[in-house]
Amino acid sequence: MVQSLLSAEIKIWLEKSLASELHVSNLYKHIANQLQRLGYFGAQSYYLKESAEELTHYQRLSDYCNDMGWVAPVPAVPKMSDKISNISDALEISYEAELDLLNQYKKFYEEAEDKYDDCITATFIIEFLQIQRKSVGEYGDLIAKLNLNGDIYEFDEEMGKK
Repeated sequence: MVQSLLSAEIKIWLEKSLASELHVSNLYKHIANQLQRLGYFGAQSYYLKESAEELTHYQRLSDYCNDMGWVAPVPAVPKMSDKISNISDALEISYEAELDLLNQYKKFYEEAEDKYDDCITATFIIEFLQIQRKSVGEYGDLIAKLNLNGDIYEFDEEMGKK
């Protein structure tokens, strides 16, 4: 049997990251369902794509765990029942979720590099820092565009094209 190349501390960080990616994927499915209920089908489509993208992040983390001789766990994700009232709510929640992930990966990177002397994992996490930087920026841009655009249905249609 192959020995894991990951320390116990890095495994804890990876478990947290895996759980966070699944949580955000489910959050975006939940938001998509809520937006569908409200009749925002473009935004619903956008969030379904975002949910699928978050699952690819989970899989990248899982593949890394495998490469390093460890099997990634599949954590349980809690049920979501919060109501979304409009696209603005959805975007604000999404911005915060992406910002939380960015901060989580930043701390993970810093600890992997400085505290646990794991330059391999730290280098791997850089990819996720860049993904999160871009996601935070994209949601910030969407929030700004929504605030400038007076026609919510036009905005909804544009989200569906992304």
